[in-house]
Amino acid sequence: MFDLRRITRETNVRFVEYHETLDSTNKLAAELLSDLLPLSPSLVLTSCQTAGRGRGANTWWATPGALTFSLVLAAEGLSLSTERLPFVSLAAGLAVRNALAALVPEKVVSVKWPNDVLISEQKVCGILTQQHAAQSESGLIIGIGVNVNNSLNASPDTVRQKATSVFDLSGTHHDLTDVLVGILTELTNALTKLRDDDKAIVAELNAHSILNGRSITVQTGETTIHGTCDRVDDDGCLLVRVGKKTHQLNAGTVLDW
Repeated sequence: MFDLRRITRETNVRFVEYHETLDSTNKLAAELLSDLLPLSPSLVLTSCQTAGRGRGANTWWATPGALTFSLVLAAEGLSLSTERLPFVSLAAGLAVRNALAALVPEKVVSVKWPNDVLISEQKVCGILTQQHAAQSESGLIIGIGVNVNNSLNASPDTVRQKATSVFDLSGTHHDLTDVLVGILTELTNALTKLRDDDKAIVAELNAHSILNGRSITVQTGETTIHGTCDRVDDDGCLLVRVGKKTHQLNAGTVLDW
């Protein structure tokens, strides 16, 4: 059970829309956007998400004990140019990475462009950021799913081989309100830094990127690129070297790394 009063007391979230069970927090956030935007930052939170979405056609496999929520932000309140709004997704991944690193200090916690979070090279968090309009306002919905107290030992082989949870790695259960407050606090810090010094965000991303220097395969549109990851550049794009040519990718899915 979440301490909803503590969430609004200790973070900048002004309103929490809580449901014991939801199919998708992002879906409900989009449906309630006209009501949630005036209360931004607002939160859609559930203890059990049954049909979470990932990027593209992917789904998010979640079991009880996972932390699943969507943060609703008014785009105007971020004080970012339209060109800089995609950085919000990158900043969100970095924020989750920093919050989880405090829970497992003995493990390597990294980010995988654009916004996956991994512990010991296994995925522990997925993020889906969507932009919607409600009447004359534009809003960002940041959907975050983190494997915290759930175990993936009974998950399908395809999931278990690539993903893990904080509990499976540490054997420790954590108070989900504590974890949520930690992530929201880190996200506020990251968005402030993004507004004031976005190059600092890029530098921190590169410091924790699992892809830099590795041979990777990226699917971008209908094109598949095999090369060596250089870094994330100042525009938030992934730089991939193929021979003497460097590809600047502003979107894509890393298939192998």
